[in-house]
Amino acid sequence: QNTVREFCAGEIAPHIKEWDEKAYFEPSVFKKMADLGLMGVCIPEQYGGLGMDYISLGLACEEMEYGDTSARVILSVHIGLFSLPVLVWANEAQKQKYLTPAAKGDKIATFGLTEPAAGSDAVGIQTTAVKQVDHYILNGEKMWISLAAVADYFLVFAWTDLAKKKARDHSGLSAFIVESKWQGVSTGTLHGKLGVRAGSTGYIAFSDVKVPAENLVYKEGAGFKIAMFCLDQGRYTVAAGSCGLIKACRDASASYAH
Repeated sequence: QNTVREFCAGEIAPHIKEWDEKAYFEPSVFKKMADLGLMGVCIPEQYGGLGMDYISLGLACEEMEYGDTSARVILSVHIGLFSLPVLVWANEAQKQKYLTPAAKGDKIATFGLTEPAAGSDAVGIQTTAVKQVDHYILNGEKMWISLAAVADYFLVFAWTDLAKKKARDHSGLSAFIVESKWQGVSTGTLHGKLGVRAGSTGYIAFSDVKVPAENLVYKEGAGFKIAMFCLDQGRYTVAAGSCGLIKACRDASASYAH
């Protein structure tokens, strides 16, 4: 808690007013967080993390949001919406390949569920992943994705059973780990936000992206359960961060009063 508090005081607080006014996202924050082990604070040491507990993640989020919501968002999506789901649902090969570099902070990761016409209504998404022998062909678009334009890895949700898609049967949804540099993947940044202006928010588009079958997480049809697990982690980290925001408002009010 003290480490994150000192980090925010030294690396976030002196610059956040300017970053927020200019809607500027500072990428060097990742490296500085990684140097402290924060990108894998609650991930086991065997996968490159600090091996601390779930409460430690909450405390880190609280202190990050005391500095600014954009700082807490990094932990929410990188750890809560990618690393923890991979830790729980992925196989060992996937953990070694994707979780370890994410926990070390060597790679940046995020989560792709929300689409232009579907928010938390997971069965409303339109993205599809059609099986082709040893790979899937992924098509669709994700919107309002934190870190979209800077992430290396995405945990993406898509329909693998098109009949169930038509019936809105969530057992037809599956999850995949997708790399940003694969052919057919494109990303961009959204501008003109009214809040979290110092954070990176954007979109991810998939055009006939060839996803190896080994990048399917857990099994076909498990996507809805994995997505709900992810959202639970998001709710926890957002709630913990909100405590930091409340404290920041309290301290600001006290300062103005004097």
